Amino acid sequence: MTNAPRLLDKLVSLTAIQDVELMEFSLLKTLAEFIRPQELSILKLDRRGLPCYQLHLRQEQYEILSENFSLSEEIFTALDIVHGTNQPFRSRLDSGNTLIAWHVQQTKMQNIYLVAVTTRELSKLDSHMIRGLLQIYRNFYQVLIEAQRDQLTGLANRKTFEEVIQKIYNQPVPATDPVPVDRRSIFDEENVGYWLGMVDVDNFKRINDTWGHLYGDEVLLLLSQLMQHHFRESDFLFRFGGEEFIIIVRSDTKDNAKRAFERFRSTVEIHPFPQVGQVTVSVGVVKMDPEIFTATLLDRADQSLYHAKNKGRNRVDFFDELLAEGVVTVPEIATGEVELF
Repeated sequence: MTNAPRLLDKLVSLTAIQDVELMEFSLLKTLAEFIRPQELSILKLDRRGLPCYQLHLRQEQYEILSENFSLSEEIFTALDIVHGTNQPFRSRLDSGNTLIAWHVQQTKMQNIYLVAVTTRELSKLDSHMIRGLLQIYRNFYQVLIEAQRDQLTGLANRKTFEEVIQKIYNQPVPATDPVPVDRRSIFDEENVGYWLGMVDVDNFKRINDTWGHLYGDEVLLLLSQLMQHHFRESDFLFRFGGEEFIIIVRSDTKDNAKRAFERFRSTVEIHPFPQVGQVTVSVGVVKMDPEIFTATLLDRADQSLYHAKNKGRNRVDFFDELLAEGVVTVPEIATGEVELF
């Protein structure tokens, strides 16, 4: 195989990446160099079978789509067949090109596929190489996900929080990003934003003291499952430590964000927790702004959460409303020369 040294170099680069999204970029770039497709995509479908993410390559241009995009009927048919057979599927398009789809893997929340449009049939060697690369991707995906997930709840852990914030704000990605990409930042879209909610389990210490830490862990596990079922694929869920969670909600209006957090609070309140009975949560929410430091956003969410606790728990408080009421304040930052030493 004349391209073996180059392929080995690509594998070294692929397995050195410590971010799932960057690994997906690297996978597409490697495949594009070897099979020269007209189009190449990693597609993710949610639990309802609807597209929720696409990393798309066409004419050396990469694009990320995460919401409000559609797939052709030919692609939907191919994915349905691949999902049912767990085998690659090929079909001839009206243009004369060949559409090929592979099932990459199934996670708790998504089905992941690779889709290529080529001008020629792939050779046996090409097909063998793709199968091998996809297996390497699966193996390293599991390694990276385990490093980024909380072991008890399966939610994203605190280490990945800053990376997600960078992606939301459309900030420059690390230098290991193998290609330039058109990322659809939500802050470029009119009347769309993100709200960060800090969630804390009410009276959690009493739960641990009364029933023991095993039941306390079960409460956290069930709570994380309620989060995953309640919030959408485009929202982000983190266990921040102990009984504290962070939820980042994407919404076109504050009212819709408020309804999402209130529905979640109510869902927890009425859910029967084994042995423990009723469990409630308090939530402090702040609207995200790329001009505000992340530490400041967390502090404002924490202030709102503190107010919710003091007002009787089992409630959702928004920082901007508390600010308007004069309950919380925004400290002024002094300007002028700063003496470092």
